[in-house]
Amino acid sequence: MAKASKYIDICIQPIPKKLLAEYRKTTKVIGQILVKHGALASRDYVGEDKNATSLAAPFGKAVKLKKGEVVIYAVAEFKSRKHREQVFAKMMKDPKMKEIAFMMDEKRMLMGGFELLVAVD
Repeated sequence: MAKASKYIDICIQPIPKKLLAEYRKTTKVIGQILVKHGALASRDYVGEDKNATSLAAPFGKAVKLKKGEVVIYAVAEFKSRKHREQVFAKMMKDPKMKEIAFMMDEKRMLMGGFELLVAVD
């Protein structure tokens, strides 16, 4: 198994299910830009079990999930927080970022950086 990243940046957000195909295309471009500028990896997951899809479940409550939406968990991997900041600075200057149509509701998303505590491979 691959060695665990020392630092990750996560984003948990609601996306209208009808826009999932469009989101997939957009987030793939964002991931490619991240990796191009040094991120170790970029992955997005869509909630699929009742704990991640129910409006009354913890994830649904946290992002104020509405009927017809799904929960997205996006993670980008880095060597360190400093590495993340360097990658993000380069990413924001990338001309391709200006072409991206974001579909996020920033008031309903959770974001943050996390340092590795334990890894069991």
